[in-house]
Amino acid sequence: MPTNGIAALFLAALLLGAVFLLQWVWRRPLSKEVAPVMISDSHDSEVTARPLMTAEEATLFNLIRLAAQDYFLVFVKLPVLQVVSVADTDEEARKTLMRTIQSVRLDVALVHPGTLETTMVVKFQNQAQERQQLEKREQIVDTVLKAAGINVVVLELNQSYSVEHVMDLLGLVEEE
Repeated sequence: MPTNGIAALFLAALLLGAVFLLQWVWRRPLSKEVAPVMISDSHDSEVTARPLMTAEEATLFNLIRLAAQDYFLVFVKLPVLQVVSVADTDEEARKTLMRTIQSVRLDVALVHPGTLETTMVVKFQNQAQERQQLEKREQIVDTVLKAAGINVVVLELNQSYSVEHVMDLLGLVEEE
């Protein structure tokens, strides 16, 4: 008799689990349909997910991650203002600088796991771009990062790298 009670309890739990599973499946959308979102009264806006990186950037990011993961926390596309703090006695100059760099995102930030401070930034660059012709905003960002003691390393997107080569370029020594 006691086994019938346990079996009945087990069967009830199993049935209840099946009901919850079916309810969850029926509530999930069958496809990734994009629902219109009302952002303003006059227009329907379509909001969709977009890739965080290009395929070339993702390949290089994965190499950097493999090379640096034993030494740093590796982050992608962080805002510059997430890794630096700007103070100035001239409040207008500070605001101007903040406005200039607020929309800039770093390609890869290497963060010390103990202090949680950014130690190095890796910038992706196309070979077609001339280093001498950097935009003024990028030059300002580089200056701000260097003033904060953050090293900047530039890697070419269209170049082939190995993990060991990336470690060397980042100044990381492989332990033997």
